[in-house]
Amino acid sequence: MMSRNLARILLSPLLAGCPSGAGLLTSQGQSWGAMQSVGGLRIDAPVVEADGSTYLPLLCDVSGLQTITVKPTAMNSSQVVRQIVVQRRKEKIQLQVVTGIADNQRMSVVRGVSLGRVPEGEYQLEYLNPDGSTVMLKEIKILKPNKASHATP
Repeated sequence: MMSRNLARILLSPLLAGCPSGAGLLTSQGQSWGAMQSVGGLRIDAPVVEADGSTYLPLLCDVSGLQTITVKPTAMNSSQVVRQIVVQRRKEKIQLQVVTGIADNQRMSVVRGVSLGRVPEGEYQLEYLNPDGSTVMLKEIKILKPNKASHATP
């Protein structure tokens, strides 16, 4: 009896049509091909914050309404970005866009992601497909703020 009541409590938001509950069950990592079909993914140079964490500016729009790096061939107006998964494996940093059904808490556009505290060095930035295969995106350098090679205005 207790497990039946627990199931009702957990499933009630879904049965009531709560989009945030439904989104949790329908979230999935997107393949590089899927990302290309909705306009691509642009990545800019990483920024090391004062607290030592690294922020990676990036732009993607999973709705397919914007050209980011390629012209979109698909439209997903019901999709939002749930999260950008980041994995660091030695000299590689892997990213994956996870999407879900639209709700009023998330957007289809993402403008960056925290990489956490990453040691100084050169890294290969890869896109991680759901099947475990990867696509090389670019090489990035992470430098401490006082060693940054870009000029300030």
